[in-house]
Amino acid sequence: MEPPVRRVSAAWCWLAYIVAFVASGLAASAFDAGYPELGPLWSGLLLNLLATCVVWCFSLTASNTSVYDPYWCLAPLLLAFYWKAHAPGGFYWYEPRETAVIVLLWAWAIRFFWRVPWDGWTVGLAHEDWRYAQLRAQMPSEAIYWAFSLSSLHLTPTLLVHACLLPVGRVILQGNTAPPMALADYAALALCLVAIAIEAAADEQLAAHRASPHQRHSSCRVGLWRWSRHPNYFGECLFWTGLLSVGTAAGVVTAEPTLCAGTLLMWAFFRFASAPLMDARSLERREDYKALMAGTSCLLLWPPRV
Repeated sequence: MEPPVRRVSAAWCWLAYIVAFVASGLAASAFDAGYPELGPLWSGLLLNLLATCVVWCFSLTASNTSVYDPYWCLAPLLLAFYWKAHAPGGFYWYEPRETAVIVLLWAWAIRFFWRVPWDGWTVGLAHEDWRYAQLRAQMPSEAIYWAFSLSSLHLTPTLLVHACLLPVGRVILQGNTAPPMALADYAALALCLVAIAIEAAADEQLAAHRASPHQRHSSCRVGLWRWSRHPNYFGECLFWTGLLSVGTAAGVVTAEPTLCAGTLLMWAFFRFASAPLMDARSLERREDYKALMAGTSCLLLWPPRV
């Protein structure tokens, strides 16, 4: 069943992000001037939360949580430059490791926006994502839904991605004091590239499957989808694992082992929240999906059980 129409103009979507990031920029100046003891990592968290709350206000006003959809992919790009501005050597000194990390973040984001374009930038939103619509229908009231939307559909993904970004922040904040790159760095960077390639390949294979009139109502079992029910999720988790590995190679994770928490939470989130939700929807919509679940790995790329 199609979700109910909840139209949001492109102008409103653009305004949401302009206001959110301008507000964060003004707050950044205030934090740096008045609360330097916070440090860039904590300031970055507060700025991220502020921008998320601004976007939520626009979601609430438009009655469409999908206004938030691109946020988790945009915020890391701006945070990386915010941290760079506070690194030893300044904004215009780019050490090889931090440069590679920032380039990888942009490659990850560009792949996502190219392969999953957001209508909010161009024609506006016609519907709310089916997951949000489903959750809204389960709530006893609109007020409770919007409180849930703020805590679980806006702030939770922001905090999850921010936690995964902390090793990146520490790497960038090394600036010109960073240790030289070694073999472990190149292996970690290669892992990030492999992860982006897996996500891109999974998206292309699924799109080709859905485009086939004979296959679009059946489960995708070609390419990476033969080895995993959710190879795109696997690629996403692998990307953050690669960035954590860069932090390990740079020595920041050894100094702060808690930096591992974000990546571990990301794996748990996709395995125990996102994947089961998608599995349940596929079971309702595709007759062959139960058999696929019995023989195909949930997340990891693993040979199928015949």
